[in-house]
Amino acid sequence: MLSLGVFVLLSLAHTWPLAAAPSHWARTDPGDGAFNIWVLNWVGHMLVHPSRLFDANIFYPERLTLAYSEAMIVQGALAMPLVAAGRSPVLVYNITLLAGMALTGWAFCLLVRRWTGSWSAGFVAGSLAAFNAFSLANLTHLQFQHVGFMAVLLFVLDRVLAANRKRDMTLLGVAFALQALTSIYTMVFAVWMLLFAALARITEWARRAPLVTLSRLAGAAAIAGVLLFPYLLQYWRVHDATGFVREAADAQAAGLTDFLATAARVHYEAWSKPYLQASTVAAFPGAIATGLLLFAVSRRENLSNPRLRMCLAAAIGCTLVAFAPTLPLYPLLHSTIALFQMVRALSNIAQVVLLMVAILAGFGVASLQGIWPHSRSWPLVAFILMMAVNAEATRAPMGYVWFDGVPAVYDVLAREPAAVVVELPFPLPQQWFLNTPYMVNSTRHWRPLLNGYSGFRPASYYEHYDLMRKFPSDEAILTLLGEGVTHVVVHQRDMNNGAPDDRYDPFEKVGALQLVTRDNDILIYRLRR
Repeated sequence: MLSLGVFVLLSLAHTWPLAAAPSHWARTDPGDGAFNIWVLNWVGHMLVHPSRLFDANIFYPERLTLAYSEAMIVQGALAMPLVAAGRSPVLVYNITLLAGMALTGWAFCLLVRRWTGSWSAGFVAGSLAAFNAFSLANLTHLQFQHVGFMAVLLFVLDRVLAANRKRDMTLLGVAFALQALTSIYTMVFAVWMLLFAALARITEWARRAPLVTLSRLAGAAAIAGVLLFPYLLQYWRVHDATGFVREAADAQAAGLTDFLATAARVHYEAWSKPYLQASTVAAFPGAIATGLLLFAVSRRENLSNPRLRMCLAAAIGCTLVAFAPTLPLYPLLHSTIALFQMVRALSNIAQVVLLMVAILAGFGVASLQGIWPHSRSWPLVAFILMMAVNAEATRAPMGYVWFDGVPAVYDVLAREPAAVVVELPFPLPQQWFLNTPYMVNSTRHWRPLLNGYSGFRPASYYEHYDLMRKFPSDEAILTLLGEGVTHVVVHQRDMNNGAPDDRYDPFEKVGALQLVTRDNDILIYRLRR
């Protein structure tokens, strides 16, 4: 457990000053940060009611709106105790973020320790896996911080390919399902990783017992499929109802400069800034990691190691997948390979590449330890290596937004079990990310909202935007009443383009609107006939 403690401390250091005020520092400004805070808290709140989990409280009256984007079931399960205790939605997010980073580092540390016999290699590999250019640039994307099951998948795949035991087949299926329940993206990327890793050892298992190995892999896939069926069914239902699909033209590919892009302080101002500004994803592996990787593959004994070879193959294969959308034949690949249809930003598979680099660098550390001439000085060298890879990746202190908490005025809605809410101003479709603060505010009451933001925008959003442009006309009010809306929340300062609150009721003369309460510039009205 001491090793886990090390990665907890490193997580606090890399995200500083998050730990100084974890209930307040966050990225709650409109966009993906606030959106993922809402997702995590919704899942943590509703996992005790799984039949209603995917009917999230956004885009009322649409169904299955959680499946418009990442559901993050595993992260929500981790967050459940904090959500049940009524903790700040920001605190819930931050604790889950830190847990994901620490557990990812720990998992890869244990994997490399098991494979190489070296704790030094494990700590360096775990640091590179959890704290790299990609992970530290994606603190607002919780789905990419929980990739510890990737280490478990590699560990169990190795056992399946080497021993063909039924127990390992079951573990592989369960581990895959757990990784998939953190993110659709990491589910797809895990398939690519496992495919390339298994192919790298095909001469080994095809020579020994090919049919048995294939049956074990198929059995693991079947177990994962059974476990994931209720989860993936919701996404299929959304696709079937809306026709939503990722087109080939929408795919986001990586570029060569992405693997030179990092916001790490030691590199950014010195040389990487133009590459980061032109990149789609930050994926520079680090100078030390690259050196350790090259040293690992230069050692003859390592190239005969099947574990190293499968990680090297996965790194190369996933790099090719990241560039796939740039190929002239990509539309054909997209139409025939379902994995390409399930995600838009294929460039994000660069995260898997960095995970494989972390493992390969770990092999490099183990090889260096094996030839180090002075065993007594090795612990100091190992410590310096671990500190160096962490220092090279450091972006702290990070920039956050201060969060004072959800205004208590929303408690009025929490006391109305049948409330259906619309918040104003209602953002135009091109700026629908401005709905995310409303979504965070809804964690105080969880009543249905006409507002919303996600990976997919339903047709009803356009209709509601056009309707709210006419508010408070008789037509708009009657339509809202007909749809079941009971309350209107008005952010007066935003409605007045930032003008100060002058304490008046802007809808005092609208008979269908009854002012229930207000708190500074937030006014809550009840709709009445």
